[in-house]
Amino acid sequence: MSGTYDDSMIDVSSDSFWEVGNYKRTVRRVDDGSRLCTDLMNCIHERARIEKAYAQQLTEWGKRWRQLIEKGPQYGTLERAWAALCTEAEKVSELHMEVKAALMGEDYEKLKNWQRESYHKQMIGGFKETKEAEDGFRKAQKPWAKKLKEVETLKKVYHTACKEEKLATSRETNSKLESNNNPEVQKKLQEKVEKCQQEVQKTKERYEKSLQELEKLNPQYMENMEQVFEQWQQFEDKRICFFKEVLLEVKQHLDLSSNHRYREVYQTLEDTISGTDAEEDLKWFRSNHGPGMPMNWPQFEDWSVDLNRTLSRREKKKPSEGITLTGISPAGSDQPVQPAKTSSSLTVPKTAPAGSNPFEDDEDEVEETAVEQETTVNHTVVNKEEIKTASSMEKTPDWSDEDTVGNPFSANGEGNPFEEEPASPVISVPVRALYDYEGQEQDELSFKAGEEFTKIGEEDDQGWCKGRLKDGQTGLYPANYVEDIQ
Repeated sequence: MSGTYDDSMIDVSSDSFWEVGNYKRTVRRVDDGSRLCTDLMNCIHERARIEKAYAQQLTEWGKRWRQLIEKGPQYGTLERAWAALCTEAEKVSELHMEVKAALMGEDYEKLKNWQRESYHKQMIGGFKETKEAEDGFRKAQKPWAKKLKEVETLKKVYHTACKEEKLATSRETNSKLESNNNPEVQKKLQEKVEKCQQEVQKTKERYEKSLQELEKLNPQYMENMEQVFEQWQQFEDKRICFFKEVLLEVKQHLDLSSNHRYREVYQTLEDTISGTDAEEDLKWFRSNHGPGMPMNWPQFEDWSVDLNRTLSRREKKKPSEGITLTGISPAGSDQPVQPAKTSSSLTVPKTAPAGSNPFEDDEDEVEETAVEQETTVNHTVVNKEEIKTASSMEKTPDWSDEDTVGNPFSANGEGNPFEEEPASPVISVPVRALYDYEGQEQDELSFKAGEEFTKIGEEDDQGWCKGRLKDGQTGLYPANYVEDIQ
């Protein structure tokens, strides 16, 4: 506290507000109010960061588990119930992001603006309100403090006079007790005592008079101090009421239970989970993965002789594709696609599934091949006229000219089916097998990876070449299964 009486102010004897200088605590409350505004803003800011982080974690959790559920084996209404947890997380995440936005955009900004309007920072010396409070209390206390200083001074003078009077009396008494006392000295001591007594009386009267004057100032002093105190009580009251208002708004923003959308999230979640129907899920699984699935049951199929080659059961199941799968013994995961053939020509390649040989014939196919071989041998030993007669007698009305013309065994219905076609140019190129291949038709070669043989025909449009093994056997093979020997 500043003022003319500050440096000489006496020690405060009590902790009362009315003591000189004890209004400092009320003045300090102004600074504390501004600091509390900053503290509350920091508190709200931290909570907003927590809300944002929680919302982001909920979103990430929901997305990750939704993907796992969709890719997992769960199905039906229970899958929807499980996925509803992810939906709940996404919706609640949105609400918490709204909480974060409300805390920072409304509550934090409201506090910041109120602090700026209520506490005005000075260039030097803190807040303007702090200085006003200090000046108000000092002005109200100054007359009383000045009078108190005068009282304390007169009290000291009085006490000093009493001390001197007591000392003089003591000397006079001691002088009377001495045997060789000097009357002149005794007289002087007695005068000293009287003088001191008079001084004591005089200072006492002055001290009492000053004290009475101070007591007269007390009511005014109390009134002035009360007025200043109430002024800053009202200032603090505004801060407390404002904080209460802000905290209630924060509570309203945090309390999602009062948000109808929040209640709807959990009502929807409960409805979705309650909608789980085991009977419906099991019925769905039965229809899609169990006995309820449709089946192309085997039916009786009439047999007819085809000098070309008998269609495998796999061809009959997929007549629209026009593809016959031939056997491949995979030598590795990078094995090329084998070109496929039809009864009239070679068609689009099909890729074999990894880890299995999809081209193995079942017992019916092996049996059909044996019948075909037997038929071919029988036809090669008869003369040309007999072959033509047998062909015309065996041909059914369903045969077409295209089937007859497209027979790869013979261009004119006679001779060895493995004879080189007239259209193929005569070549002789040494080649080496890159992969194992097992022929599934009578006109196909079988060989192992690394085996060398001779290519005797150019690659056709469907990716097949004609070759001759070292043992003299000739036949077709996939062109991309070999490489030329340089």
